Amino acid sequence: YIAIAIALLALGGAGSYFFLPGNFNVWSKLNISISGNTAAVVNGEKITKSDLDSRIDEAREVIQLQGVDLSDEKAFAEIKKRMLEDMINEKILLQNAAKGGFFAAPADIQTAYDQLAAKFKTTEDFQKELTSRKVTETEVKESIAKQITLNKYIEQNIDLKDVSATDEEISALYKNYSAQQKDATMPQLEEIKAELASEVRQQKTRTMIFKFVEKLKKEAAEHAVEDANK
Repeated sequence: YIAIAIALLALGGAGSYFFLPGNFNVWSKLNISISGNTAAVVNGEKITKSDLDSRIDEAREVIQLQGVDLSDEKAFAEIKKRMLEDMINEKILLQNAAKGGFFAAPADIQTAYDQLAAKFKTTEDFQKELTSRKVTETEVKESIAKQITLNKYIEQNIDLKDVSATDEEISALYKNYSAQQKDATMPQLEEIKAELASEVRQQKTRTMIFKFVEKLKKEAAEHAVEDANK
């Protein structure tokens, strides 16, 4: 459970918003580069290859639950590319959140951490799971802090209250999944309608965030040009 919970923080689970569309062009308009043991540098802040590998490991169970075969070289390369893009997107949003004075209060971090720990029968079970996953309490709290900060920043800057899913959109998503199942038996639409509706809303939310980050990139590029002309 802990791996899934942590991966959801990385991938944008319930109440999270920063897992953006795969067509997001992260290489333009911002100071982003790649070299050596560094996966990317975003406005001077590094994302190391070990950071990227760790993020993939944390998300492995969630990715596999989505039906992705990580032993397939092409599929793994695509996941790695998208995960790096997501980490760059996350870095961009966190940088702008910091500029705007957004942060996670220690009490909120502790509350979220306690809620995660409460999913286990005992504290010892929770600690054993952390140890087996090679994840420390500090690392989990850092992930939670990022998530809270990002949520606050996004909710302040993007109106997500009216994001909804129509029956037509839900049916279209169901048909798409059905076509991918091949020999597997799909549940009836009504059995998973709530989950499909949630996914439709998440997809719309991701698109809205994508547009917002594109706006941040454009503004950053414009400011860079202005500074260069001074």
